Amino acid sequence: MEYPSFENKSKKRTLLLVVCLLFGAWIAYTLWAGRIVMRTVLMPSIPEWTTYIVIGCLGGLFFAARATYYRPAVRNPNRVGESFFGGFCLGLILSLHSYDVVTYLLPGDIVQYASPYELVTPGPYVGKFSRCEAGLRIKDLETERWVTLCTTQSKFNDQRKTGMNAVWVTAHSNKIGSYIEAYEFIYK
Repeated sequence: MEYPSFENKSKKRTLLLVVCLLFGAWIAYTLWAGRIVMRTVLMPSIPEWTTYIVIGCLGGLFFAARATYYRPAVRNPNRVGESFFGGFCLGLILSLHSYDVVTYLLPGDIVQYASPYELVTPGPYVGKFSRCEAGLRIKDLETERWVTLCTTQSKFNDQRKTGMNAVWVTAHSNKIGSYIEAYEFIYK
């Protein structure tokens, strides 16, 4: 008669707890990075998608090599391809928004400037299927690119008075890009 192994159940529970904590931390990071992305403008010279795809390919190669090395008896091309695809997806997902987060976290200068603006309706996408009611397009003078911030028509009307034709922007700027910290409407 075999008795149930409490040590084996304990290891499984611990592993499950670690996996759940890592998944929860990844979800929290993704939500946090998503909020940063909405206010970040990168320099035009940053190869954002090229970097993400290269990191995905490196992850795919790592997983494919691991599948080939640790399972030499089962050198099935389908298994190696599945391992590559899984590693590619993992590398791509983990590297998304990394430039935006690095722009936010790295030291830089706090710059202030007057910028033209436009109100666009509907606003930028928030998530996969929803959009903001309106978007405030501001030109970032450090990167020479436009960023669209999420707002509502009523918030826009409350903050802006008649004749205010510019926005005073406060941004955290470094060599990678700019993070828009605050803005207020001004007369220019």
